[in-house]
Amino acid sequence: ANVDGTNAVDCTVAINSAANGGGTSYAIASTVSVPADASLIVVDKSTAIYLEEDKSIVVTSGTASKIAYTISYEEIS
Repeated sequence: ANVDGTNAVDCTVAINSAANGGGTSYAIASTVSVPADASLIVVDKSTAIYLEEDKSIVVTSGTASKIAYTISYEEIS
């Protein structure tokens, strides 16, 4: 969600090939403009992503501290 009450913010969501945001980044949503006080759903339950333990999901925004995000997951063992 864009927590800026006035301006749109660009947001990118990527899968990285290493843990903790390391390795190569593969965007699943690239530079998406999120309007002020709006939300963006990149992936929902009907389009699940399966990550191995040594991979990561990274969310970045064009303006620091303007995107709040939630990630939910299910551990498969």
